[in-house]
Amino acid sequence: MIDAVITAGGRLPPDLAGRFGTDVKACVSIGGSTMLARTIEALRGVHEVARIVVVGPEAARGMADADEFILERATGEENLLAALRAASGDRTVFCASDMPFVSTRALADLLERAPADACAVYPIFTRDEFEREYPKGRSSFATLADGAWTGASAFVVRAAALLHSERIVTRAFGARKNLSALAALFGPMLTIAYLRGALRVADIEARASALFGAPVVALRGADPALALDCDDAADFDYAEALLARTPP
Repeated sequence: MIDAVITAGGRLPPDLAGRFGTDVKACVSIGGSTMLARTIEALRGVHEVARIVVVGPEAARGMADADEFILERATGEENLLAALRAASGDRTVFCASDMPFVSTRALADLLERAPADACAVYPIFTRDEFEREYPKGRSSFATLADGAWTGASAFVVRAAALLHSERIVTRAFGARKNLSALAALFGPMLTIAYLRGALRVADIEARASALFGAPVVALRGADPALALDCDDAADFDYAEALLARTPP
């Protein structure tokens, strides 16, 4: 049995906050349910998950049917560390709280696919894999030598192993949406490879594994629903249209 942790501190810009009546992304209701409630419900259905911890603002407390609620810290990096520190046991499922199509099936499949010896398992998808399930569901992908990629907002970690390298974890979190910044974090060789258009997924896996002293796996074959998140108005429009079963 394992723990699941959810970070729910993400905020919306003023225009979207006015539209949804809240500035907390996790508290936005889509299709009759908040995204935080969807995530918790999906995790409750995974039989390996024994305990759910949520890190978020006071506004999310009443919407979080969790086993433990931790009031958010000052930054996203601190929220991440608080979530990891709250996890017990060998492995942990880590989820963001802005996945409108997260499901028990997707999370259970992720756990089944995740190699048991890895300290971090991060699902990735090619543009074709993602757009096959969610046409026009994302406009930008990270381009490497072996394809255009996007990543999930749910992954499997060994929290204790990551906490041994807090500095790297927090720097990676801060650079998570900037591929060149991530490459720089991993060292000059990867930065040069990225600038030359020669950087591959396997290069990043190998370097990350060396930094953490344990396997870091970019997992293929997971459910693309784990990579569909809501960051801006277009994302919310897309999710609402899809949930209403109308063309986005």
